[in-house]
Amino acid sequence: MINRYSTQQFEWLDVTDLNSDEQQLLLEKHQIKQATLAYATDTHERARYSLDLLDNSEMIIFNIPQADKEHPNQFTISPITFLIKNQTLFSFHSKETSGLIKKILATESNDLPVDTFVLRVLFDGVQHYHQIIEHLSQQRDEFITKLDHRIQNRQLIGLSEIEKSLVYILSGTQTNLLLLKSLSKKHADLSNNKDNQKLIAKLLVEAKQAEQMAKISLDVTERLSATSNNLLNNNLNDTMKFLTVWSLVLTIPTITTGFYGMNTVLPFSKNPQTWVLICLITLLLMLLVLYYLKKHRFI
Repeated sequence: MINRYSTQQFEWLDVTDLNSDEQQLLLEKHQIKQATLAYATDTHERARYSLDLLDNSEMIIFNIPQADKEHPNQFTISPITFLIKNQTLFSFHSKETSGLIKKILATESNDLPVDTFVLRVLFDGVQHYHQIIEHLSQQRDEFITKLDHRIQNRQLIGLSEIEKSLVYILSGTQTNLLLLKSLSKKHADLSNNKDNQKLIAKLLVEAKQAEQMAKISLDVTERLSATSNNLLNNNLNDTMKFLTVWSLVLTIPTITTGFYGMNTVLPFSKNPQTWVLICLITLLLMLLVLYYLKKHRFI
């Protein structure tokens, strides 16, 4: 689907879920190369900037966070491609990332040059990373408050989902930072436009901040995951120690009563008060075993 928007300085074609007829239109009417179109619609394309002087076109591929359809609190990254050709802006992205386009239409001015407009869009994309990282950090902090209580599998699964999302987010911030560094060096118009120079400088600062935030958040989450695993291991060790100690202690009554359950002649077996003696001997042996285990720090 192609949505067409017109501003005071350029025309904007927003492309989602490109079909064969629309692809043919872009190839023939707008003279977009087949290879360029393939890069622009590749959902696994890495973030980068390319300038084609022969074709008089620029392509910027930027990764933005994308929420999972079934699990809104899980995130991956998805590319959004901006192609500038003959003062016409083409944007290629999936339906899941249409939220950024709607935000652009609602907030950005329509009297900006196309280069400045794209840089403003990238700035909004970097700000979106900040919001997602803060959201994931809040979820992680909620998990930390539950560490003093019993750890459940559901909580561990939630923590692993946060960690997985942060891995994607960190990867997106790092590739976007490389894109912006390349853009600041190669963009032909930056040397003549002070406004764009300031904007790209702000973009680099915000992108570096997003990368650092993602690194710190991922590091804390990984340490929290390791701590949770250690707590689970300690709990399991305590449980096994408890069961081992009491299985050992409770073996003594079985042994002592077993002797007097045999059909043989044993001391005091004919005395009606023998059961009291058996109980006392059993209790004494159990206390001795507990004392031995306590003294040698087995319990």
